Amino acid sequence: MSLVHFALRPRDGIFSKDGRGYYTSEIGRGHGHAWPLPPTIRGALRAALGRGIMEHEGRLLPPSEYEERTRALALEKVITLYRPRGHAFAPEHRVWPTPSDALHTSSGEASLLTRLSPEPPRGGTLAGQKEPALEALWRPYPGKKGKAQRPPPFWSDAAMMQWLWSDEIPSIHAAPTLVPSRRTDVHVTLEPDTLTATPSMMFSSEIVETTSSEGGDWALGVSVQLPEGLTLPPGPITLGNRRRLAPQEAVEAALFAPPDDRLVATPGLRLVLATPAHFERGVVPDGFEATAEHVYVGRLPHVDGKVVLRSALVPGPEDVSGWDMAKRAPKPTRRLVPAGSVYFFVKQDGAPFERAELRALWLTQWGRGTEDGLGVVLPGRWIPERKENA
Repeated sequence: MSLVHFALRPRDGIFSKDGRGYYTSEIGRGHGHAWPLPPTIRGALRAALGRGIMEHEGRLLPPSEYEERTRALALEKVITLYRPRGHAFAPEHRVWPTPSDALHTSSGEASLLTRLSPEPPRGGTLAGQKEPALEALWRPYPGKKGKAQRPPPFWSDAAMMQWLWSDEIPSIHAAPTLVPSRRTDVHVTLEPDTLTATPSMMFSSEIVETTSSEGGDWALGVSVQLPEGLTLPPGPITLGNRRRLAPQEAVEAALFAPPDDRLVATPGLRLVLATPAHFERGVVPDGFEATAEHVYVGRLPHVDGKVVLRSALVPGPEDVSGWDMAKRAPKPTRRLVPAGSVYFFVKQDGAPFERAELRALWLTQWGRGTEDGLGVVLPGRWIPERKENA
């Protein structure tokens, strides 16, 4: 296997269709994800690798061989990038999904950002969980009044690093608004005989723009493991529905490197999902089991000893489907923990999380479907506000 890094720069927007059909309304509207999911990116890379094999060998691959020879391609890391036009990609151009432990509110004319820090539960939940360990997870109790606001989809790298490693609240309003704009493309097929539209071929699709009117470009930074002896063909890769062209651009490995100047040992750990994660039991991470004290205990990659799951701030699940090009059939639907979700941990023996462990955790993968780029995490500092009981 060989590891390569590069950026994909979609030139004319991205259409990454979600699980809803084209015929969910009378106008045949195709709904798209707000940003392409990692399995979509891996599918595009596998398709490019397969085309490269066929060009090199001068023959068409049957679907089964195509599937077999591209299966080992693994998407290790994928990050969203936004840069001023004309600049080379650098770590300050990384943008991250808004963490779910950040509460955006407004009070009058003022916009507020509050850090949600979980505490031991003060009572049960209306859901009445059958699993006592779920009921025992800590929850935040924000004290400030205000009207909740829809958060932006992304934070800048500077804001996220401050949020993860500092007690200060970042001033996200001073940063450029990191919201990709959208447009709607309308498609019509005309009957040559009657010069009227074919009813079944009238539909629209939601396109995420990748060039900003503020003079910036959106891109995807990827770190990919390729099967031994194989390389991706040079030139654009076709990405998402409608196979929109996305040229490749070389980037430095430093784009994926941890922020060494910020990493310090911490008594508690926050893990923010940079990409969606797939666990067998929904929000409960694989390998974590409830103890007689009604706490989840398990292990994390690159961390010594067992850890206690204290809290999980997880928005609603994200259902992801796909299409198997080899079998010409839909893939099984997966229910994922969305990007931006935050998990809180302490070590079972009370020891701190050391700097070396935090460095190893940076952009590592956690859970299932890691070959699809799922479960990429960002570590951050957490100081539990109350004495641990476990």
